[in-house]
Amino acid sequence: MTRLTLRERGRIYRLREGHALPSANEADRAWLPARLYDRLQKYDHSRKDGAAFDWKVGEARARQWVGVIQIPGLVLELLPKIDGRADGSEDPVDMARDNLLSMLAHAGDVPLRVRDLASLSTRSSQLHETLAALFAKRLLAELLRGPHRAYVARADDLRALRGKLDISRHVARNAARRERFSCRYEEYSIDTALSRVLRATCGALLATIRRDSTREAIGRCLQLLDDVSNVSDARILLDRLVLDRKSERFAELVAFCRLVLDQQAPSARAGKTPTFSLLFDMDRVFEGFVASFLRRHVLTEFTDLQLREQAWGARAPLLRTESEHGALFLKPDLLLTTRGSRDARAVLDTKWKRLGSLTQRKTAGLSSGDLYQMFAYTRRYGVHRSVLLFPFVGGSKPREFHVIGPGGEKEGSQICIRYVDLRRNLRRKQDREALAAELVEVLRETGVAA
Repeated sequence: MTRLTLRERGRIYRLREGHALPSANEADRAWLPARLYDRLQKYDHSRKDGAAFDWKVGEARARQWVGVIQIPGLVLELLPKIDGRADGSEDPVDMARDNLLSMLAHAGDVPLRVRDLASLSTRSSQLHETLAALFAKRLLAELLRGPHRAYVARADDLRALRGKLDISRHVARNAARRERFSCRYEEYSIDTALSRVLRATCGALLATIRRDSTREAIGRCLQLLDDVSNVSDARILLDRLVLDRKSERFAELVAFCRLVLDQQAPSARAGKTPTFSLLFDMDRVFEGFVASFLRRHVLTEFTDLQLREQAWGARAPLLRTESEHGALFLKPDLLLTTRGSRDARAVLDTKWKRLGSLTQRKTAGLSSGDLYQMFAYTRRYGVHRSVLLFPFVGGSKPREFHVIGPGGEKEGSQICIRYVDLRRNLRRKQDREALAAELVEVLRETGVAA
């Protein structure tokens, strides 16, 4: 089994049969034998969520997807491209893995609480091994509290009447068997849709991991779920699964189950090949992380501000139809309003893009679409400041764009470019506090908050 770790935007080259490896594999450059390269390409083209690589002849470049891909003969770990510490005191790959876990935890995408980050060991494990261990630990704890039980509808031929008699079924099946009754009844059982989803996820993970302690924990979970039916495709159950007051303690686990089962290849669900992926879009991860981090660590300094993700509760239409219905509703990533009202104070939008020295250009390396979008947000919400947040890389410079009126005069509104410095280990409390202090200063110096 070949195991590779590749950073975002890194490249994989196709190594023809009989050719020697040109150099050792690195985090930004790796070679694969032709059979594995072709197998990876075939798998990537089949992904329903879009390709994780840009493919050229004999070369593939990783896009913004991070996580893990496992195909026969290969386990490929994809990590975000985050610069290491300026003093070089920490390996960039290890820090990227740590920070990705921290961002996923803040965004709520994995069964991991932020307070558990400090005690988590990741340096000797690839990402999916760590996530599987987290899932197994949380699931085992919940199952030991008591597995999920609910009333489940049953239909069976019994020797004694139970529930209601199904007359049509009884006549068709038991006309000659007077000792049998076709019954429809409800049974308080562990064999629920939720339990079947949990069992299916355990089975999917067990086929992909090699750490003994994690395999043992998943094995214990499967023992506790032994009376639960095994289903061939649990995604069907996920689509109609509704959590209630008794099952909401499994909510984070179910969200992770959805990630695992949605990305599982059909052949893997059928048990033919160990094909598996668990991938996250860094655009969405970064957006979720920034929103959660601002709410937990930054807005505590500004009690008059309220954060609305996707402008929830305060979405504004850009246009109105002749019948006065709103059209083209705007949904900025983050909208800061006065607490308790819909009065907009600032618009914040996140972009997972490495600008660096591009910020010295006229448009700061932004696409015209990005600037048009921020202009629309600024005008429609009537705010004086809109802020675009990017990950910091070397050479990045703060920039301001002034919104101008019909006569070319400055209107007083600005679109500001600022940065989230991830060149630190977010698992450490002191590093999180330092980042929080920087973001507090960003809100103050841009005039978003006093």
